[in-house]
Amino acid sequence: MSAAYFTQWSGVEVDWYFDPNIKPQAVGEGSNLTLPSRLQQCVNFSPRDFDKVDGTIKTGIYKQGWGKTNTPFLHDFPSPATSIHFNALKLQDYVEDKISKNVNIKRMNVDVSNLDADFILDCSGKPKDYEDCKLSPYIPVNSVYVTQCYWDFPRFNYTLTIARPYGWVFGIPLKNRCSIGYMYNKDINTLEEVQEDVKHIFEQYNLVPSKDTNAFSFKNYKRRENLKGNIAYNGNASFFLEPLEATSFGNVDAINVQAGYHWFSGHPKDLTERRYNAVIDATENIIMLHYYAGSEFVSDFWEYAEERGRRCVENADPSLSYMIKNSKKPSGLGSYKDTFNHPDEMSIELDGLYYSWWEGSFAQNVEGLGLNCG
Repeated sequence: MSAAYFTQWSGVEVDWYFDPNIKPQAVGEGSNLTLPSRLQQCVNFSPRDFDKVDGTIKTGIYKQGWGKTNTPFLHDFPSPATSIHFNALKLQDYVEDKISKNVNIKRMNVDVSNLDADFILDCSGKPKDYEDCKLSPYIPVNSVYVTQCYWDFPRFNYTLTIARPYGWVFGIPLKNRCSIGYMYNKDINTLEEVQEDVKHIFEQYNLVPSKDTNAFSFKNYKRRENLKGNIAYNGNASFFLEPLEATSFGNVDAINVQAGYHWFSGHPKDLTERRYNAVIDATENIIMLHYYAGSEFVSDFWEYAEERGRRCVENADPSLSYMIKNSKKPSGLGSYKDTFNHPDEMSIELDGLYYSWWEGSFAQNVEGLGLNCG
C-alpha cells in the first residue's frame, strides 16, 4: 500500500525491496473506509475487482455483548459508503501486479541502513526488540486464536465483534470462508479455555470449523520516534494495536500521507510526529472505550479490561471526553464539518479522533455501548 501510495507523488521514483522468502501473513482482512478509496485512487480498484481478492462488501461492524445494556447494535458506515473484507494474500498480489510497471521491484533482503535512497519507508514488520517503542499501558488483549470456517457463500455483510467471557471474537466474512478470531489475554486465560468457548460462536452462526487454525501472541505498541533521519516507519515496524475497529489500514494511510508531507512539502518533523501520536493515541482511545463500557460478562478478564478502560479514559486527551459529550444521535447526520459544533481551531488530537471515527461513529457507539446512560 505504501509503494502504491508514493507512486502517486509527481517526480518520485520508488524502489520496493522485499524478501520473497518471508511468508506473508493472512491477517488483518477487514478495513474501514480508508482502504477502498485509497485503492481506487492508486490502482483503480473497483467492485468489479472483488473476485480477485475474495472480497465482500463491509457495511459496518456488528457488536454483541458489549456495554451494560445487553443490546446488540451495528456500527454502520454512512450511506452510500462501504468498505471491504478481503483475502490479505490475494490483495498483496493484486496490488503488486497493478503497480509493477511503476516501481522498481527488488526481491532481496536488505539492511535499510545500507540503502542508497533519499527517503526510506521501513515496513519490515514487528521490531526485533521494543527498545524504540512505547508499549500500550491499557489494551488488555495480547493473544489471538484464529479458525477458518469454509462456506459456499458469505452469510452476512458486516464484521462481527462479539464480547465473550475471556475477551472478544471477530468474524470476517470472505467469499469462500469466514475467519473467526478469539482475542484474549494469555496471562489470564489459557488457549484451551478459548478453544472451548469459541464453539459457542460456531454454533450461533452455524459455522463448521476447519483444521486451518493459527494462534499467536503480540504486543500493542507505537514507536517513540517514527521519523529518524531520512527513515520513516510504517506497518508493524511502526505500530500495532489490536484490530477492534479495523483501524490498521487507516493508520497506515495516515502515516504515508504525513511522511509524504514531511519529505516533499516541508512539514516539520515535530508536527509530523505529533500527528503520528495523535492518530495512534486516538485509535487506542477508541478501542478502550469498548472496554470502559464493559460487557455482559463477569470474569477475571473483564474485571481487568474494565479497569484498564477506566484508566485510559481518565488519562486521555480532553478531546475524547469532548467527543463523547457532544456526539449527537446517530440518525440524520451529514458531514461532521457541517453538523458538529467543534472548537474554532480543531486541535491535532481532536482531528486524530475524527480521522478514526467520524461524528456518526461516535454517536452510534456512545449510544450502543451505553456510554450516554446516567
